[in-house]
Formats: sequence, C-alpha cells, structure tokens
Amino acid sequence: MTETTPVVRQKILDAASSAFAEKGFAGARVDEIANRAGVNKAMLYYHVGDKEALYGEVLKQNFGRIEEALDEGLPNEGSASDRLRAAIAIVESAIATNPDHPRIVLREFASGASFLPDEILKRMLGLLTVVRDILEEGTASGEFRRTDPVMTHLSLIGAILMLSVASPLRERVIDLGSDVAFPTTDADVGRFLGDLLLEGIATPKSGEPP
Repeated sequence: MTETTPVVRQKILDAASSAFAEKGFAGARVDEIANRAGVNKAMLYYHVGDKEALYGEVLKQNFGRIEEALDEGLPNEGSASDRLRAAIAIVESAIATNPDHPRIVLREFASGASFLPDEILKRMLGLLTVVRDILEEGTASGEFRRTDPVMTHLSLIGAILMLSVASPLRERVIDLGSDVAFPTTDADVGRFLGDLLLEGIATPKSGEPP
C-alpha cells in the first residue's frame, strides 16, 4: 500500500527532528535524514525541501505543538497564580512529549540563534507574551510583585529545557557514587517550577520584607 503524502512528510520531519537534535543544523546531513525516513533524497526534497526548509518545518512543527497545547489548555479565567501555574505545566508537558525540541533549542541558544529563522523567533516571542500578560494580570490584582517579564520567561524556559535533558545524566551520577539526586524522568517539573516561581514573585504578606 502506497503511503500518502502527509504520512511520508511526517516521517521526514520526524527523522529530521531527531537528526537536528543529535547533531545540530550544521552537523545533520540530508542523506542521513532521508535514510532515517526511509526515502530517497529526491523524495525528501519533493515533500519538504532543502536542509534549511527541513529545519524551519521541524521548528514550526515543534513550536506549533506548544502553541496548540496552550491554546487548548490554558484557562481564560481564574487567578493569575493559577493561570501561570497552568501555563508552566502545559509548556513543560508539551516539551516532555517532544524530547527533540529542548535539544534543538538549547543548541540554538548556545550558538546565538545562528540558524533560527525570523519566523520562529517571532513565534518564540509570542510565547513570551503569554507569560508577560499573566504577570501583568497578577501585578494589577496585587498577587504578584512587579518583575521583568523577559527575565522571568527565560528563567522558566531555561529551567524547563535544562531539566528536560538532565535525566540521562542520572545514571552517570549514580555510577560516580554521588549523593546528588538528579530528577527522575517522572519528576513533576511543572509543579516544582510553579512552586518556585510563585513563591518568588508573590506579593509579600503584611510584615514580611519586600
């Protein structure tokens, strides 16, 4: 049975995503991606395009999953604290189910976003505005003290990305005999970060130092 165009295209994008996660944009090779997808290079170019197009489509797919999760799961009502906690949990869960994404993004951060298309950067900024708007709601309602939205967002995303790729180090840490306990793969990263952040930005109670 001949596979349909969407099926073949998805196989190519999945293969490209894993290759870019492992080797970065510069290190990934189109012929290797084609082999992983079980297609020839001509078919790969026909369904998606060259390596730049592949990279852009992988990033759009991966960021799109996070955007879709937020659109569907983020409540429109409730306290700013509840909405921020929900946003953190949703983003963490979306990233956890797409393990290639943090590795690709961390490579981009480390390289100064050398290969990041402008369209993807704009979508990243769109995710930032979600956190910014919730912080503004919380500040206006008196739940939060005023804090820099960009630094807050980057702190959250950086922590989620790093924690999502840290679990493979766990076995090496154990082998070293260290008493440092790395998070397990089933650690509730979203809850941990929500508690940590909300404690830090909460408006001080009466009698507490600001």
